[in-house]
Amino acid sequence: MVRKQPWSNRSQKGIVMGKPLNPSTAIEQRYYNALHVLIARMIADTELELKKLFKTEHAEEYFAQDASISSQARILTNALIKKYTDLFASLSRPMAEEFARESNKSSDIAVKSSIRHLSDELTLSTKTITSGPLNDILTATVAENVGLIKSIPAQYLSGVQGAVMRSITTGNGMQDLVPYLQKHKDITLRRARMIAQDQTKKNFSALSKARMEKIGVQEYRWLHTSGSRHPRKLHIQMSGSIFRYDDPPVIDERTGERGIPGQAINCACRMQPILNFSEG
Repeated sequence: MVRKQPWSNRSQKGIVMGKPLNPSTAIEQRYYNALHVLIARMIADTELELKKLFKTEHAEEYFAQDASISSQARILTNALIKKYTDLFASLSRPMAEEFARESNKSSDIAVKSSIRHLSDELTLSTKTITSGPLNDILTATVAENVGLIKSIPAQYLSGVQGAVMRSITTGNGMQDLVPYLQKHKDITLRRARMIAQDQTKKNFSALSKARMEKIGVQEYRWLHTSGSRHPRKLHIQMSGSIFRYDDPPVIDERTGERGIPGQAINCACRMQPILNFSEG
C-alpha cells in the first residue's frame, strides 16, 4: 500500500518523484560476453576450415575450373552451418532464461529503491509486484532472445557460404575471403553488442513499468540520456515531460509507435516514477 504521508521527497504540492530507473550495465555486459564466446568460437573454426580448403595459392588458380572444389566448399560450409546452428540453438534457451531472470531481479531492486526514495513510510509487497503481467513479459523476453541468439550463426554463415562460392568462381580464394571475413566478424560482434544493449534496456523498462503499475504508480518523467551518436530529436524534446503509463507518447514519428523510455531500438532514455496526488 502507498501511504500519502509524510512525503519528505515532495518536489511540489501533490507531486512526488522517485529515483530514475537505470538498467544494469553489468547484465548487458554479461549477455554480450556470453554471445562473444560463442561467436568467437564459430568464427575461429570457420576461418581455420576455410584456410584448410584453400591450402595452397597454386590451387586457387584452378578454382574456377574445378567443380570438385565447389562441391567440397559447399559440403564444408553446410557442415559449419549445421554445427553452429545446432550449438546456438541448444544454448539459446538457457542463455535467454538466465538473461530474463537477471533482468527481472534488476528491475525488482531498482523499483524498490526508487519507491523507497519517495518516503520512508512506503512499504512494498514482493508478492504483489512479481505476479500477473510480469510472467507474460518474461515469457516474451525468453522467446524473443531465443530467436535473436539463433539468428546469429544463420546470418553469419549464410553470408560466408556465399562469399566462399564467389571466391571460387573468381579464382581469388582467400585473397577475397580474408577482408570479407574480417569485415563480417566485426559486423557480427557489433550486432551481438546491439542485441545485448537493446534487450537489456527494453526488458528492464517493460518489467519496471509493470511493477510500477502494480503498486499504483501511474506516471513517469521522461529523461533523455546523452551519449548516443544519433540521438532522437523527439526524445530530446520529451526530456523532462511527464507521461502516463496507460497513455504513452509517440516514440517514433515515422511509424507512430507509442511507448516508454528504452522501448525503441537503441533508446537509452530513462523514466523517473512519479506519484501525483494533485489529481485525486
